[in-house]
Amino acid sequence: MASSSSSASSSSFFYTPVNFVISVRDLLLFHKADRAAYDRLVTLGTSPTVARNVVALLMWLENTGIDALAHLRLHASNPAVVLRLVADAEAILNCVRSDGPPRQPPALGALGAIPLIATLGSHPLDLHFFHRHRDAAVQGLTYHLIRIGPVIFHDGLQATLASYDAAEAEARRRNLSPPPLPPELARPYMDAVAELSTAAEDERSIFITFSRGYPLSQGDIEEYFSSKWGKCVEKVTVARSASAVAPVYGKVVFKNVAYLGLVLNGMDLVKFTIKGK
Repeated sequence: MASSSSSASSSSFFYTPVNFVISVRDLLLFHKADRAAYDRLVTLGTSPTVARNVVALLMWLENTGIDALAHLRLHASNPAVVLRLVADAEAILNCVRSDGPPRQPPALGALGAIPLIATLGSHPLDLHFFHRHRDAAVQGLTYHLIRIGPVIFHDGLQATLASYDAAEAEARRRNLSPPPLPPELARPYMDAVAELSTAAEDERSIFITFSRGYPLSQGDIEEYFSSKWGKCVEKVTVARSASAVAPVYGKVVFKNVAYLGLVLNGMDLVKFTIKGK
């Protein structure tokens, strides 16, 4: 959420409200344009998981002064521009996921991989920039996906808001009192985030298998994912088949289902290289 402050030369104090609670409706209205961007991506065939990741990235970029979301809103009616922006965002996300720096030479990175986003900042950008600042990118991504995403990407809450807004507009047209705000829109948004983020263990887990002869420990696996996405792992288990001496498969349980979307990006099968194995 954005905040603002003001000052005057004759003033020597400021006031900060201490009991202000942001409701679900407040959050939905504040991020209305971000949700519209998500809807546009899905309409153009982007999977919901990828669309959430892309919009979360663009929200973080906007906070850093790169107006990719504004560019998307301006050109929302042009599928070619929107899909180019999606491709650029996915290239950045893949760079963040990567185990090493981009392979493209720095001089060609922006033009070759992110030709649109490269032009939207106050300084030239390339994938090496995002690799150098991947920790900040991960923090921004996970914040928007975990602390905001469960509400603004929730179809049911969006439908409830649309119905309420229509009823409120009709009441206003007829000079009637506005209808009461539905409880699901009136509640503090952080309460809704906590409830909507609750997922069964299987819904936030991945099953992993090890290359033959290259077993990994629980610590190796947890360290790998934590080094990429922060403190994201709830637990790791490894097991062996009846005939195997070393572990041959395992399970990673993430703390939040949003991490699963970042790790797998909507795919059913992903290959990880952990400690060269």
